Amino acid sequence: MRLHLVFSSTGLSACTRRRQRNDKLVLLGNGVYAHQQALDAGVEPADLYLLAADSQARGVSQAAAALAHIDYPTLVELTQQCSPIVSWND
Repeated sequence: MRLHLVFSSTGLSACTRRRQRNDKLVLLGNGVYAHQQALDAGVEPADLYLLAADSQARGVSQAAAALAHIDYPTLVELTQQCSPIVSWND
């Protein structure tokens, strides 16, 4: 299973065209704004994570309350569990 690190909504668009079932997605930075876009694209909520610090800083914590919000240690654990790791920014 791959881990996709998504930093923007355009990055999410590129990612969703290439991801495979059961791949994990972490929305970071401005990518947290695209949480609904990810769900609309068919990403399962169980496979979608938001970096909590970025979600809180951008005021989307409440809007995405049903999704998993992770901290940096959990992000590190995901990077250890998944291979390869792909970053999507533009």
